[in-house]
Amino acid sequence: MLFAVPALLLLPPQSPDTGAAALRHADGRVPPTMTAVRVSRPPTLDGRLDDPAWAGAVPIRGFTETDPDEGKAASESTTVMLLYDADAIYVGARLYDDAPAKISSRLGRRDDNTQSDVFYVDFDSYHDHRTAFEFAVNPAGVKLDDLCSNDFFIGDRSWDPVWEVATAIDSLGWVVEMRIPFSQLRFPQVRAQVWGVNFFRWVFRKNELSQWVFKKKTETGYASRFGHLVGLRDIPSPRRLELLPYSLGRGTYDSPAAGNPFDDGHSYFGGAGLDLKYGVTSNLTLDAAVNPDFGQVESDPSFVNLTAFEQFLPERRPFFVEGASIFDFGGTGPYIQFGNTPQYFYSRRIGRPPEHEAAAPSGGFVDAPTNSTILGSAKLSGKTPGGWSLGVLDAVTAREQATLADSNGVRWRDDVEPLTNYLVGRVRREIGGHTGFGLLATAVARHSRSPAVDSLRSGAYVAAADFYHRWDNNTYSVFGSIGASYVTGDTLALRVTQQQSARYYQRPDAAYLHYDSLRTSLAGAGADFSINKEGGNTIWAAALSTSTPGFEVNDLGFQHRTDRVAGDVFLAYRWTTPGRVFRQASVSSDPLAMAWNYGGDRIQLGRVVGVFGQLLNYWSASFFVYEQQQGVDDRLTRGGPAALAPQQWNLGGTISSDQRRAVNGTASANYFRDAAGTWTINVNPVIRVPRCRCSSARATPRAGRPRSSSPHRPIPPPGRRTARATCSGSSTSASST
Repeated sequence: MLFAVPALLLLPPQSPDTGAAALRHADGRVPPTMTAVRVSRPPTLDGRLDDPAWAGAVPIRGFTETDPDEGKAASESTTVMLLYDADAIYVGARLYDDAPAKISSRLGRRDDNTQSDVFYVDFDSYHDHRTAFEFAVNPAGVKLDDLCSNDFFIGDRSWDPVWEVATAIDSLGWVVEMRIPFSQLRFPQVRAQVWGVNFFRWVFRKNELSQWVFKKKTETGYASRFGHLVGLRDIPSPRRLELLPYSLGRGTYDSPAAGNPFDDGHSYFGGAGLDLKYGVTSNLTLDAAVNPDFGQVESDPSFVNLTAFEQFLPERRPFFVEGASIFDFGGTGPYIQFGNTPQYFYSRRIGRPPEHEAAAPSGGFVDAPTNSTILGSAKLSGKTPGGWSLGVLDAVTAREQATLADSNGVRWRDDVEPLTNYLVGRVRREIGGHTGFGLLATAVARHSRSPAVDSLRSGAYVAAADFYHRWDNNTYSVFGSIGASYVTGDTLALRVTQQQSARYYQRPDAAYLHYDSLRTSLAGAGADFSINKEGGNTIWAAALSTSTPGFEVNDLGFQHRTDRVAGDVFLAYRWTTPGRVFRQASVSSDPLAMAWNYGGDRIQLGRVVGVFGQLLNYWSASFFVYEQQQGVDDRLTRGGPAALAPQQWNLGGTISSDQRRAVNGTASANYFRDAAGTWTINVNPVIRVPRCRCSSARATPRAGRPRSSSPHRPIPPPGRRTARATCSGSSTSASST
């Protein structure tokens, strides 16, 4: 994949055309246009809009409601202006309000939902009709920023650019002034720029969302629906060089463990490193880190995992979070998400806890590192002049050793993680705003010096391709992807691989699987495909997904299981305009959700029906009923014979009051029962008052008879029978924040 980078960088640049053709969308629409005005003396950010610079701006008005009355003129007037200089673009907004004293303005953390009025500005500075850089603020000055990709309105809120804002509430409403440096945006380096732009306003007390460029709820797309921003000329390439050194000291204090030579009740840690960010071009960024500070992973929630499957943890480390969307791969569209679809790149693998666990000698102790040390990492991401999205990441983690001590105090060291190199490369190309394709490759190479880590694979390689296409004004879409994997290592490593919970080659009743104790490599493949109707009141989707038993991406990705062929169908109808009773409503169904393993055992056949409705007074309710047919559970016994999974039923609902009220709440309940007699009831009420949230939960499970053993033969005679224990109980919890 690295060899593709120079060729992509040499493709000729594509200068945007500012003529009429460039201002017409691919489907023939001509959206509204806004003009940014260049100033030599920028405005002062004080929330007043009385600087001379604003007098020469070209304002836009005329927002249209999305909620509560779709298509009507916004009940409150909004005026927005844009200025720019050599360093930044400036946003000025006057948000009129006929009751300024009722403007909702609450403090909160960055990116929090503060239940306040909000003003949003979105720039598609790439002008690819796919990407949106969103900046938002409430009247109290609380920032919200979001990086949206794939022409979808939900984006990456962990993206935290550097920008300034000032707000003020006055007798006319409230005012917003923003300064957004060009260094925080990505755009082509051409003389005359054309960007996509849109503005949104949320009036909390009215539950009113309005936007400058109106899009119906039944229409698809996000950035592809924006208006055009013109007037940007001769923007110099921003000098983007950031150096961030750090030093860290940490101490822990606890009661010493008796007899443990490694635990005297306290420990100390110190470190130093450097993060670097460099703008190679206006839309390509190089990030590098030497001994990076990744201590924030300590904020992961505590959990007890009693399953055979690994717990998925979100990425919080800034180096991996920024620009992470370029590595997104595959998917089956907005409506069907298969629970066992692999994630090809999972950055938490880099710097993970050591995979080999050193066993303490009898009567002895072990002192093992909690994480692998990242010696260095580098990432190049952005867009090339030829129109390709590009992401390349390389990282090296250190050899890690644990210190062991026996009962006589003799100490020695043992490897728990070898020196490892991680590489991921991703390229993607959009054509005409409606079609895209891409390639992804990952590689992991471990350099072991000790037989102690022979259980780890020495090499793991994945290559994959994906595509999408939309047509008929983005109403219909298809998505597809295909990937192949190859892992290699010592025979011990491949025995472990074959026995892992993703595949369980050792299952005694799985004649179609071949467990080979002398194997030194394993290969597999996976694929997904879906077709969707995303626009209109009637929506539907159909999807297929498969992965062969030998498919393995866990070295630099994340997957729970392979050996699966799955299909699903989704149908729904939605009412988006207010009627006599409901403000909006929908009914949906998955009439056919099914899956088999490669031996032909049916491991899933379920169906679900759900309804949702919001009343005219903004109370809402949703209910669902789910039924799962009897099938086979080939993971229950963790490598033993498959078990019969009994038929089961699940029904539940949620009721929410008007969220605008000072005191509001939500109550949900769920009931589960299966043919074996197991049942569970969950009740979860939540009450919100200003600056406080109280919740309670009640769960009452009851277990029935054990499931039978392998469905392929009668239950074995005594002495060979597989037993399964059950339990019953109840729990209650409460919390407030």
